[in-house]
Amino acid sequence: MKFEDLKLVQKWREYAGPKDERLEAESAKIYKIGFVLLSFGMLMIFLYQSIARQVAWVHSDASEMPHGFATPFEAAMYLWLVLVMLICAGLQTRKGYVDTNRFGQTEHLPVGYFLLVSSLSGVAFALVIAAMRCIAEAQIVPPESVFWLANLATGVFCGATVFAATFAVLCATFFTAKRRRAKLEAELDSSDDI
Repeated sequence: MKFEDLKLVQKWREYAGPKDERLEAESAKIYKIGFVLLSFGMLMIFLYQSIARQVAWVHSDASEMPHGFATPFEAAMYLWLVLVMLICAGLQTRKGYVDTNRFGQTEHLPVGYFLLVSSLSGVAFALVIAAMRCIAEAQIVPPESVFWLANLATGVFCGATVFAATFAVLCATFFTAKRRRAKLEAELDSSDDI
Protein backbone atom coordinates (compact mmCIF):
# COMPACT_ATOMS: atom_id res chain seq x y z
CA MET A 1 0.00 0.00 0.00
CA LYS A 2 1.35 3.39 -0.98
CA PHE A 3 1.46 6.39 1.31
CA GLU A 4 -0.82 8.34 -1.01
CA ASP A 5 -3.51 5.63 -0.80
CA LEU A 6 -3.97 5.91 2.96
CA LYS A 7 -7.38 7.23 4.01
CA LEU A 8 -5.84 9.72 6.43
CA VAL A 9 -3.60 11.15 3.69
CA GLN A 10 -6.54 11.49 1.30
CA LYS A 11 -8.60 13.28 3.95
CA TRP A 12 -5.70 15.62 4.69
CA ARG A 13 -5.33 16.47 1.00
CA GLU A 14 -9.05 17.24 0.77
CA TYR A 15 -8.73 19.56 3.77
CA ALA A 16 -5.40 21.19 2.83
CA GLY A 17 -6.17 21.66 -0.84
CA PRO A 18 -3.73 21.52 -3.74
CA LYS A 19 0.00 21.96 -3.22
CA ASP A 20 1.65 25.27 -3.99
CA GLU A 21 4.84 24.30 -5.82
CA ARG A 22 6.53 27.65 -5.20
CA LEU A 23 5.97 27.39 -1.45
CA GLU A 24 7.19 23.81 -1.43
CA ALA A 25 10.36 24.79 -3.31
CA GLU A 26 11.03 27.65 -0.89
CA SER A 27 10.43 25.49 2.18
CA ALA A 28 12.73 22.81 0.72
CA LYS A 29 15.51 25.43 0.47
CA ILE A 30 14.89 26.49 4.06
CA TYR A 31 14.99 22.90 5.32
CA LYS A 32 18.15 22.24 3.32
CA ILE A 33 19.94 25.22 4.84
CA GLY A 34 18.69 24.27 8.31
CA PHE A 35 19.86 20.68 7.92
CA VAL A 36 23.31 21.74 6.73
CA LEU A 37 23.71 24.23 9.60
CA LEU A 38 22.49 21.71 12.18
CA SER A 39 24.72 18.94 10.84
CA PHE A 40 27.79 21.15 10.58
CA GLY A 41 27.25 22.57 14.07
CA MET A 42 26.78 19.15 15.66
CA LEU A 43 29.85 17.77 13.91
CA MET A 44 31.93 20.73 15.12
CA ILE A 45 30.67 20.19 18.69
CA PHE A 46 31.50 16.49 18.45
CA LEU A 47 34.96 17.28 17.09
CA TYR A 48 35.60 19.85 19.81
CA GLN A 49 34.46 17.44 22.55
CA SER A 50 36.80 14.75 21.24
CA ILE A 51 39.70 17.19 21.05
CA ALA A 52 39.00 18.59 24.53
CA ARG A 53 38.94 15.09 26.04
CA GLN A 54 42.20 14.17 24.31
CA VAL A 55 43.90 17.41 25.39
CA ALA A 56 42.71 16.92 28.99
CA TRP A 57 44.10 13.39 28.88
CA VAL A 58 47.48 14.67 27.66
CA HIS A 59 47.70 17.16 30.54
CA SER A 60 46.57 14.66 33.18
CA ASP A 61 48.57 11.66 34.35
CA ALA A 62 47.70 9.89 31.06
CA SER A 63 47.56 6.52 32.78
CA GLU A 64 44.33 5.38 31.14
CA MET A 65 42.76 6.11 27.79
CA PRO A 66 40.15 8.88 27.62
CA HIS A 67 36.53 7.84 27.24
CA GLY A 68 34.98 8.39 23.82
CA PHE A 69 31.62 9.64 25.07
CA ALA A 70 30.42 10.93 28.43
CA THR A 71 27.16 8.96 28.33
CA PRO A 72 25.54 6.30 26.14
CA PHE A 73 22.93 8.92 25.22
CA GLU A 74 25.64 11.15 23.75
CA ALA A 75 27.02 8.24 21.72
CA ALA A 76 23.51 7.44 20.43
CA MET A 77 22.94 11.08 19.49
CA TYR A 78 26.09 11.28 17.37
CA LEU A 79 25.48 7.84 15.88
CA TRP A 80 22.01 9.01 14.86
CA LEU A 81 23.48 12.16 13.29
CA VAL A 82 25.96 10.16 11.21
CA LEU A 83 23.25 7.69 10.19
CA VAL A 84 20.91 10.49 9.06
CA MET A 85 23.70 12.16 7.08
CA LEU A 86 24.58 8.88 5.35
CA ILE A 87 20.92 8.24 4.50
CA CYS A 88 20.58 11.77 3.07
CA ALA A 89 23.77 11.35 1.02
CA GLY A 90 22.54 7.99 -0.27
CA LEU A 91 19.14 9.37 -1.22
CA GLN A 92 20.70 12.36 -2.96
CA THR A 93 22.99 10.07 -4.93
CA ARG A 94 20.08 7.81 -5.96
CA LYS A 95 18.00 10.78 -7.07
CA GLY A 96 20.87 12.19 -9.11
CA TYR A 97 21.67 15.23 -6.95
CA VAL A 98 25.35 14.33 -7.06
CA ASP A 99 25.88 15.06 -10.72
CA THR A 100 29.17 13.84 -12.13
CA ASN A 101 28.17 14.51 -15.74
CA ARG A 102 30.61 17.42 -16.03
CA PHE A 103 33.44 15.09 -15.01
CA GLY A 104 32.30 12.53 -17.59
CA GLN A 105 32.34 15.15 -20.36
CA THR A 106 35.85 16.46 -19.74
CA GLU A 107 38.71 15.01 -21.76
CA HIS A 108 41.49 15.19 -19.18
CA LEU A 109 41.70 14.88 -15.43
CA PRO A 110 41.20 18.42 -14.03
CA VAL A 111 44.24 18.21 -11.76
CA GLY A 112 44.41 21.97 -11.14
CA TYR A 113 40.78 22.15 -10.01
CA PHE A 114 41.13 19.03 -7.85
CA LEU A 115 44.32 20.40 -6.26
CA LEU A 116 42.62 23.73 -5.53
CA VAL A 117 39.58 22.12 -3.89
CA SER A 118 41.75 19.64 -1.96
CA SER A 119 44.12 22.40 -0.83
CA LEU A 120 41.30 24.62 0.40
CA SER A 121 39.77 21.68 2.27
CA GLY A 122 43.09 20.67 3.80
CA VAL A 123 44.08 24.20 4.88
CA ALA A 124 40.63 24.90 6.36
CA PHE A 125 40.65 21.62 8.26
CA ALA A 126 44.22 22.18 9.50
CA LEU A 127 43.37 25.64 10.83
CA VAL A 128 40.15 24.45 12.48
CA ILE A 129 41.87 21.51 14.20
CA ALA A 130 44.81 23.63 15.40
CA ALA A 131 42.49 26.39 16.66
CA MET A 132 40.20 23.94 18.45
CA ARG A 133 43.14 22.21 20.12
CA CYS A 134 44.62 25.55 21.28
CA ILE A 135 41.25 26.78 22.59
CA ALA A 136 40.57 23.50 24.41
CA GLU A 137 44.05 23.47 25.90
CA ALA A 138 43.85 27.13 26.98
CA GLN A 139 40.70 26.26 28.95
CA ILE A 140 42.55 23.57 30.89
CA VAL A 141 46.04 24.96 31.49
CA PRO A 142 47.60 28.45 31.62
CA PRO A 143 48.56 29.95 28.22
CA GLU A 144 52.27 29.38 28.79
CA SER A 145 51.64 25.62 29.15
CA VAL A 146 49.77 25.30 25.86
CA PHE A 147 51.58 23.20 23.23
CA TRP A 148 51.20 25.74 20.40
CA LEU A 149 53.57 24.09 17.93
CA ALA A 150 52.35 20.57 18.70
CA ASN A 151 48.76 21.70 18.10
CA LEU A 152 49.79 23.32 14.82
CA ALA A 153 51.65 20.16 13.79
CA THR A 154 48.59 18.06 14.61
CA GLY A 155 46.45 20.41 12.54
CA VAL A 156 48.89 20.23 9.62
CA PHE A 157 48.91 16.42 9.77
CA CYS A 158 45.09 16.30 9.83
CA GLY A 159 44.94 18.86 7.01
CA ALA A 160 47.37 16.81 4.90
CA THR A 161 45.23 13.73 5.50
CA VAL A 162 42.08 15.59 4.44
CA PHE A 163 43.93 16.95 1.39
CA ALA A 164 44.94 13.45 0.28
CA ALA A 165 41.48 11.98 0.98
CA THR A 166 39.70 14.79 -0.88
CA PHE A 167 42.01 14.47 -3.88
CA ALA A 168 41.55 10.69 -3.95
CA VAL A 169 37.75 10.97 -3.74
CA LEU A 170 37.66 13.57 -6.53
CA CYS A 171 39.89 11.41 -8.76
CA ALA A 172 37.77 8.33 -8.04
CA THR A 173 34.63 10.34 -8.88
CA PHE A 174 36.20 11.48 -12.15
CA PHE A 175 37.19 7.98 -13.25
CA THR A 176 33.82 6.54 -12.21
CA ALA A 177 32.03 9.23 -14.21
CA LYS A 178 34.23 8.53 -17.25
CA ARG A 179 33.49 4.79 -17.04
CA ARG A 180 29.76 5.44 -16.60
CA ARG A 181 29.76 7.81 -19.57
CA ALA A 182 31.65 5.32 -21.78
CA LYS A 183 29.23 2.55 -20.79
CA LEU A 184 26.24 4.75 -21.58
CA GLU A 185 27.69 5.74 -24.96
CA ALA A 186 28.42 2.08 -25.76
CA GLU A 187 24.81 1.16 -24.90
CA LEU A 188 23.50 3.97 -27.08
CA ASP A 189 25.75 2.93 -29.97
CA SER A 190 24.62 -0.70 -29.72
CA SER A 191 20.94 0.34 -29.69
CA ASP A 192 21.50 2.41 -32.85
CA ASP A 193 22.79 -0.69 -34.66
CA ILE A 194 19.48 -2.51 -34.20
